Amino acid sequence: MIRLNAFITVEPYFKSFPVFRIPLAGDSRSRFQLARILSDREVSYAYPYEKYLYFKGKRDETLSVIKEVMAQGATRGKLVLGSQLERLNLTVQDAVIIKPIVYQAFEKVLESKGFRVPRRMVKKAIPGVDKENIRRRLMTLLTSGVAVLRGLRYMFEVRPSGYGILWLDIYSPPLSLQDMKLLPPVKIKSLNLMDVYRSEAVLKPRDRLNMLFNIINILCDDTRKITLEFPDGDIVKFSAEPIQLEAIERW
Repeated sequence: MIRLNAFITVEPYFKSFPVFRIPLAGDSRSRFQLARILSDREVSYAYPYEKYLYFKGKRDETLSVIKEVMAQGATRGKLVLGSQLERLNLTVQDAVIIKPIVYQAFEKVLESKGFRVPRRMVKKAIPGVDKENIRRRLMTLLTSGVAVLRGLRYMFEVRPSGYGILWLDIYSPPLSLQDMKLLPPVKIKSLNLMDVYRSEAVLKPRDRLNMLFNIINILCDDTRKITLEFPDGDIVKFSAEPIQLEAIERW
């Protein structure tokens, strides 16, 4: 029986996923900058797509923040907000919009559990360097100045059934403890650490699985689920048990 590094939602939330949308004109960079501000303020998780801004969150607070940002000129370019606000239900055909909104909710869970998401478009998270994460075995020293971190690669998928699947795997980058930056392979080679790095970073399958479940245990709530919370009060729960290979096509 083969288990996958994949974890399914407990309900088919994405058959009908309620959001708001409002027309928003402006350059792409400014529109995405606004979406990030809304997420940072935790009033909504938003995604600009075509001529609209889609957001899942608190309607009035979101509109208030948008108008504040526009009045202050807080984005790089000018934005123009339309007046026709709509509430609608996204479906599996709208996965291109659903996925970035769900990613924002998952990244909030990661950050609340002591992980950092340095580059959100890359879908990798690393543990913060602190005593708690050392205790969790999420950091191992190679030398006094270089450590291997135990983080996550993640990918979210909307299935035709309306269920969602979260794919997770271990990510083990090297970190310079002096400037707290991830090290590229060329730097590891120049330090003559490539062999020792590989021996520590490339885990045996059983050890890799154990480390993955170690991190999943950190991410789970008291119900043994990975629970994503959205600013509008909705939740999406993922099982902490991996999907079996023969079951995945059912979803």
